[in-house]
Amino acid sequence: MELTARMRTILSLLLAASGYVTAEHIAAELGVSARTVTREMHGIETALKPYGVMLLRRTGAGFMLSGDAAALGQLRTELSLADVHSTLTPDQRRSILITRLLMADEPLKLFALAHLLHVTDSTVSHDLDRLQPWLAAQQITLVRRPGLGVYVEGAERDIRRALVRIIHDYVDEKELLALIGDDAAEEGPAYAADRALLGLVDPAQIRRIDDAVAAETQDRNIPDSARVGLVVHLALAVRRLQQGDTIAMDAGTLEELRQTEEFSVAETIAARMGEVFSISIPAAEIGYITMHLLGARGMTLPSGGGRVDNFRLVQIAQSIMRRASEKSGAPLMRSRTLLTGLVNHLAPALHRLKLHMDIRNPLLAQMEEEHPELMEIARHAIPMMEEEAGMPVPDDEVAYIAIHIGAALTEAGGDRPAARVLVACPTGLGTSRLLASRLRRSYERIRVVGVVSSLALTAQEILRRSADFVVSTVPLSPLPVPVVVVSVFLTAADRAQIDAVLAGCSLHHTEMPADPAPLPFPVVMAEIHRRSGLICDLLTDFHLQD
Repeated sequence: MELTARMRTILSLLLAASGYVTAEHIAAELGVSARTVTREMHGIETALKPYGVMLLRRTGAGFMLSGDAAALGQLRTELSLADVHSTLTPDQRRSILITRLLMADEPLKLFALAHLLHVTDSTVSHDLDRLQPWLAAQQITLVRRPGLGVYVEGAERDIRRALVRIIHDYVDEKELLALIGDDAAEEGPAYAADRALLGLVDPAQIRRIDDAVAAETQDRNIPDSARVGLVVHLALAVRRLQQGDTIAMDAGTLEELRQTEEFSVAETIAARMGEVFSISIPAAEIGYITMHLLGARGMTLPSGGGRVDNFRLVQIAQSIMRRASEKSGAPLMRSRTLLTGLVNHLAPALHRLKLHMDIRNPLLAQMEEEHPELMEIARHAIPMMEEEAGMPVPDDEVAYIAIHIGAALTEAGGDRPAARVLVACPTGLGTSRLLASRLRRSYERIRVVGVVSSLALTAQEILRRSADFVVSTVPLSPLPVPVVVVSVFLTAADRAQIDAVLAGCSLHHTEMPADPAPLPFPVVMAEIHRRSGLICDLLTDFHLQD
């Protein structure tokens, strides 16, 4: 029997009590009559049978639940989940539905899913219709068999990638970091729904995995986003291995990964996890850990394994530029900045696509909402990239291409002054100078006007230096200009954030005069000769007098 909201409240009151509770007390808590409470008890009694819990009645004393600790604990858990599911938005409900399907090792009945989510069978069926295109885009097939149930079919690699994507799409990175750090987070329906989704991975397991990762990577300067990605991947891998689901990797790629320094680090992490969780980590799993470590540092394999030669990268970049130029009507083929940016971006992007690694763009939603025309141009521009990758390019990657094109379109629209940027770091001048140097090399439109401590950065300092925005390696308190938080290695994701700020940044400062063009070499030498002659004449007539 389905429990109503009132029945769940009554059960919660009975579970919290240490003895009998009168109908009058329950009625006062619910704001109904004692007679209504008594009438609800018949339905509650029926609903409790599957749990092995009994409803005891005593005249004059009231009602009490009876059962062993395990049965009562299961009932508490079910009531807690029911409270969560009754407040879910449609998107949150579908996220939980899809994770159940991806994690299931047998078909699930429609009525069981409806009971879990506290909706009707038809609502679940409608949700499945909405989810089918998303699953297909992840190379996963949704199968519905009358009398058998509903389940998914796909390669283990694609199922894991889909699970990781769901977690990152529906759970904020700040919450994932809080979960790893065991920090308290804000309660509420949305938070509770995220916790239900995170039921995919046990919080205690996540913290043990993070300890193993931290111990082996503390000297490698891995940014938080990459650390979260690796920990979530490992947590799902442990869960899937415990279920008997293993992943495969091409033998050639695995052998090439063995030659990297990161593979030995991955082996150590895997050994620690094997000891903690009493499981055997196969070589293919170690290979995927290695790829995460390589990706965290913006590195690729030395050769093969998804690497594309430079000539082909230039061809693909020029194809993107040509098609984007045709679609937009702007003369993008003349932009050396766009060509360089695309070539540098395409190498790791195609590497990840060919190895079926996840690509996440934190600016995707913003690009789709604020710049749909750029997304359309980018989709039109990437056929050769898709041909090289051997698969459709996901929207996250399309958004990266759109950001590059958007920056070039902004430049093509007229000569704009360089953006004045302050660099802020907490870890010392060396780190700051390294980041500033990388910014200067990567962006013609950026003028670094100062390197400051993040602790000492104030609004007055920003105004004094006429800065348009700040690039920092740590989050900062609110400032009067945009702040872009990056890693010192300036990854592709970091550059995408900077490109987005450059594309939408209004430059209000008075631009410093540009450096004069260098003089021809013969003119410089003639000037040096002239000045040398003047110095010799001065020295000839120069005498010291006692």
